[in-house]
Amino acid sequence: FKGSKDAVQGYARYINSKGGLAGRKVVVDFYDSALSPDESRNALIKACQNDFATVGTTSLFMNNIDDAVNCKDSTGRATGLPDIPELTTEPVQQNSPVSFPILVPSKDFSDPSGHTFYQPSGKYFWFAQHVTKDLHGFFLIPADLQSTVNTSLPVWYAAQKAAVKSDGQVNVHGSDTQDRYLPIATAIKDHNSTYVRSGSNDVSMADMRLEAQQQGVTSVKVWDCSLSCYSKQFLALAGSAAEGTYVDTTFVPFEEAKVSPPVQAYLSAVGSSNADGFGAQAWTAAVFFQEVIQRMAAANGVNGITRANFFATAKTIHDFTAQGMIGKDDVGGHKPSPCFALLQVRHGKFPRVYPAKPATFDCNPPNIVKVTATLPG
Repeated sequence: FKGSKDAVQGYARYINSKGGLAGRKVVVDFYDSALSPDESRNALIKACQNDFATVGTTSLFMNNIDDAVNCKDSTGRATGLPDIPELTTEPVQQNSPVSFPILVPSKDFSDPSGHTFYQPSGKYFWFAQHVTKDLHGFFLIPADLQSTVNTSLPVWYAAQKAAVKSDGQVNVHGSDTQDRYLPIATAIKDHNSTYVRSGSNDVSMADMRLEAQQQGVTSVKVWDCSLSCYSKQFLALAGSAAEGTYVDTTFVPFEEAKVSPPVQAYLSAVGSSNADGFGAQAWTAAVFFQEVIQRMAAANGVNGITRANFFATAKTIHDFTAQGMIGKDDVGGHKPSPCFALLQVRHGKFPRVYPAKPATFDCNPPNIVKVTATLPG
């Protein structure tokens, strides 16, 4: 997740070069969660003491955020620490009263049963219409944590409801080596599967594609990967086996920076070699922070920039676009966005395949699929 750190630090340099926010310099304190629940909590304790908000938060182990919710302001009131995360996997953070995730979780926390999800699924409709109606195959579940499993399963359930028949689901881990994917490649071949998705990282998909290539798998029409595959590392690891892999994105691709000022600003701030999907989303989190600060300053002056006003203002933002970097996103209302664009690896690059026009998204409301499911744990 280094891209998230680079993005937020780069954003501070960028915005300070333009005079800062509301006449104030932006200072970034970086706290490393070190893949540890304890360090994640310690980071929130330090941030409560030292910082106005946490921006671009990217932690898989944020399973206790009491210190953010109960964070006291300068008057001693438990106002809370504003959190604008780039990534959330733990329900306590997803449903936190102080958090405003840029990628709004699919779980409907207003349903007391806890079984309702609204999952963005536009790409499955596109696959069925433009690739093949005969979509059936496997989903690789990232089983490193219960939270990563439970974040991924609604994606798979929505895919099945939209267009894909299941040939099976398989647990994989970030530490798996390529030989782990041999039995999976064999199962794909035995089922003549036409669809395979990895919900894990770019290394997982690279190993899957390399093993499938070695085992002579030819039936798959759609190799589908999460945004983690939008990386130079995936292309380097998979080589020619990466060809044809689909990646969906919620932000304007880097290749279209010439027609997207916010993407160009991000790339200029971090350097193209440091840009990745996590970083792009963390940049949009910083832009959301900027928009809330600017609205507070316009309404109440610089003395009105308080944590309490931040929460009240953030809740009113229902059409956030990060200055055109993403499709409309109801961050304030905590509603998942239907907007997406689809890329496909071709000749070692990530050209756009849909929608055709650069810097645009498919934001059709029916792209959100309602799923009712009981998750493990």
